[in-house]
Amino acid sequence: MPYAVDTDEVKNYELGWKTELFDNSLRFNGSAFFVDIEGLQTTIFDPSIVNLFFSDNAANAEIQGLEGDFTWAPASVDGLTIAGAFSLLDTEITEVLIPTSDVVEGSDLAFAPSFQGNLRVRYEWDLSATLGAYVQPQVSYSASKFTDVIEINKLELDSYTVVDFAAGITSDNWKFELFGDNLFDERAQISGNYVNDRARISTNRPLTVGIRVGYDY
Repeated sequence: MPYAVDTDEVKNYELGWKTELFDNSLRFNGSAFFVDIEGLQTTIFDPSIVNLFFSDNAANAEIQGLEGDFTWAPASVDGLTIAGAFSLLDTEITEVLIPTSDVVEGSDLAFAPSFQGNLRVRYEWDLSATLGAYVQPQVSYSASKFTDVIEINKLELDSYTVVDFAAGITSDNWKFELFGDNLFDERAQISGNYVNDRARISTNRPLTVGIRVGYDY
């Protein structure tokens, strides 16, 4: 099982900001944070302790991170919007609290990739007095990550990059969109665990192409 933050104590320190720059054409928000976790709880199977699964406050840990998002609509290019978000994480087991080799000091926490980010570009223009059009490519990336803090249950999920694209026509009430999700059919490893001693990994949806139609009343 992944770790659970059911602990004796969690100390969280955070510094955040919200900004609007360049005559309000750029919005940039974010935060830097540090989390000190004491008594991180997880489920362990270690026959040297007991021949059963048990839950315990197995370790102390630290998380350092930086995250943010931005939206930029440059005044020099009418109809263009660039938006994105990112997350940087540095996680570590700082002290093992139980007599087991299945939790290792210095290892990463579960489901904590060192970097995640996405970038979306949208360009809109007028086709006529009543019709508009747009194109919107998007790319998302995640670094590799582990599924558990318990060595015997730990899987490493690969990094991935997923590309999406959409194009559409809009009117006052109608919207027609052609979309392609996961254009390069990337098998992004989203999550995983061990069930009955078998590694099981869940992936994202494969390449999906379709049409969306919307109407505003």
